[in-house]
Amino acid sequence: MDERMNDLDRLAVLDPARDREPTPMERTRSEAFIERTMAGQATRTARPQARRWLIAGAGAMAAGAVAAVAIPALVPGAAEQAVASWTAMPTARTGDQVLPQARACAGNGVGGTTTANPADVLLAEQRGEATFLIMRKEAYLVECLMVDEDAAASMTLIEESAVVAPPAGTVNLETSSSLGEGDGQWSNALGLAAPDVTAVEVRLATGGTVHASVKAGWWAAWWPGAEGGEADGFTVIVHAGDRTTTHRSSDLP
Repeated sequence: MDERMNDLDRLAVLDPARDREPTPMERTRSEAFIERTMAGQATRTARPQARRWLIAGAGAMAAGAVAAVAIPALVPGAAEQAVASWTAMPTARTGDQVLPQARACAGNGVGGTTTANPADVLLAEQRGEATFLIMRKEAYLVECLMVDEDAAASMTLIEESAVVAPPAGTVNLETSSSLGEGDGQWSNALGLAAPDVTAVEVRLATGGTVHASVKAGWWAAWWPGAEGGEADGFTVIVHAGDRTTTHRSSDLP
């Protein structure tokens, strides 16, 4: 080995991924995690490079980050209201039924600012006073947790053109996190689902089962507690036809 090389040079030679460049999606995820960490508001997960939350009240992303701008909490206590009224079983909503919330999400600046139509809503559920949305906004898909028309949190998920359905009978995990503290602490997990997946449940390591919503190639669940930000704080149960599989969160792609 060349004696002129310093320790970092030697380590670089040994790095098996030294010639690999991150994909645009991986770069976006990493930038968002760094921004959350700098804001002191991220709860680290088992695989932080693949978990990207933008929290109400956090600062804007650094220049060059893709479609990720955090928004201020519009009503103090929105997260507390959501958690206090939470239910383990969601009620499915249509785009027409949640159009006021979708328009508020569309106009909040996260992933751009647009107007919303019912067809832009890919998945919508109601748990108590809170409405959870996955919706189309310009070139991106975003999620919002709303209490009436006030946002508890919002984030970009993925460019719509980059969405690829998982193999039959499977799901992936796009994001999982724990946010807030005290009475306002809650967790989130969501991902893509194969077309034949009919139901998904989240079983918490601390006990209890949360029924996820499954629609339009996505599954999503949120609940009070910190499990979403803990290594293997939950398992994911996937139902596809007569087949049921169970996966530790860290094992999901």
